[in-house]
This record gives sequence, C-alpha cells and structure tokens, in this order.
Amino acid sequence: MALTEAQRSSVRLYVGWSERFHQFDSALEQAMNALDSAPDGEAIVLTAVAACEDIDTKLTAAHGRLKAMKVGSIGLSGPGEIRALRSEGRRHAGRIASVLGVPVRHDVFSGSGPIATNYQLRG
Repeated sequence: MALTEAQRSSVRLYVGWSERFHQFDSALEQAMNALDSAPDGEAIVLTAVAACEDIDTKLTAAHGRLKAMKVGSIGLSGPGEIRALRSEGRRHAGRIASVLGVPVRHDVFSGSGPIATNYQLRG
C-alpha cells in the first residue's frame, strides 16, 4: 500500500527534508516510492512516524510545565523530560531515515531551525 500524501509530509518533516523542491531532490521521494513493494519497511516507517507525532505532542505539553518546577513538596520533571523526549524523537527519526536509506537533513527535535549553508546563502 502506498504512503498517503499526509504520511509523506510527516516523513519529510521528521527526517528534516523540505517540502519544497522534492521533485528535483528526489532521493527521499524515490525511497518512499520503493516502500510500495516493501510492506514490512513501510510498517516500520509508519510506526516510527506515529512515535514522532506522539513525542511532538508530549514535547508541547512538557514546555507548558516548565513554569513550575516545584509545587509544595511535589517536584515536577523539568528540562530533563524535554531532553529525553528530544532524544527519543531523534531515535525514531533515525529509524525512518535508516529504513529509507537517506540521511536526516535537519534535526527537527533540536528546537532550532536549520542552519543555512554557503550554498543556500548564495542561491
């Protein structure tokens, strides 16, 4: 079964590939197309995408809890929770990239935007 366009967008997001120009920079697109004949690989990718989406949700919730680190005698998990979630997100993004045989181009769990290369600055 072929990946839906929404699933393809999620794969692009979590391995850090741009939605723009994917018709010209086609390594990831070709890899996703190849999943049509590899149902086990597709299942691994979709499981990892679902995990990444879950981690994104948990990260959003964790950021809201950073304001109060301790309430009375109750200590809340702090930045360590966010570090652990980001690390887990990276692990799942790496699995996606590994199954597809492409590099992770941008770490979407880093909390920062992509860094411009000299080529991007000139182009």
